[in-house]
Amino acid sequence: MTQRRLPGRRLLLGSIVVLIPIIAAIVYGASQPNSPSATPKSMPTIVFDFDTGSPLLAAAQRTPFSQTANGVTAQFSSSSDPAAFSVHSYDANGLKLSQFSGKYLYDNKTSSDILDIEFSTEIIEIKFTFATVELQGGAIILPSDIVLAAYKDTKLVGSSKTYGSFSSDSYPQGTLSFGSGLPFNWVRISVPPKSSGATDFLVDNITVTTISKSSTP
Repeated sequence: MTQRRLPGRRLLLGSIVVLIPIIAAIVYGASQPNSPSATPKSMPTIVFDFDTGSPLLAAAQRTPFSQTANGVTAQFSSSSDPAAFSVHSYDANGLKLSQFSGKYLYDNKTSSDILDIEFSTEIIEIKFTFATVELQGGAIILPSDIVLAAYKDTKLVGSSKTYGSFSSDSYPQGTLSFGSGLPFNWVRISVPPKSSGATDFLVDNITVTTISKSSTP
């Protein structure tokens, strides 16, 4: 028996009919704006100002101690502890520090001390206010440097360095910040050896940006 074949024109027409909805779907999809794969979340920012954290800090409280703010804990300590740094305020010592507010951390010892701050979560950015304990005049033209080194556990992530500015305040002040695409969980703050003249420094208003954790569905 001889099989009957559809004419070529009918085959072509059938193919076109099948392809039309497919092509229309592709064109429609290409014309739509790209949707983000996930809604971006703002990075949580937390401030350790020695005034509002938990537990409340007493005047002259000394390191080591911890502070918790918005669920994140910062452990303050020094290799020169006990009592390398302590909590001070204007009422306690009468220093004029216009960039500071309320309580702040004061370097107690005349030696060159190092302040370590370990966080209970990973962070990607930190900024703080500082003052170096030195007076303008004599051989001092520029204030001493202050250095921050950031670590992830025992691995160095990066560092940042700056110096403050002299003014009518008691000591030169400034802000130091460090940000990284890599997370870190503790920092070390110090005045490097052979700087302009300071060995001691003060710290206040430590602001950190933590990593935003995606919620699990």
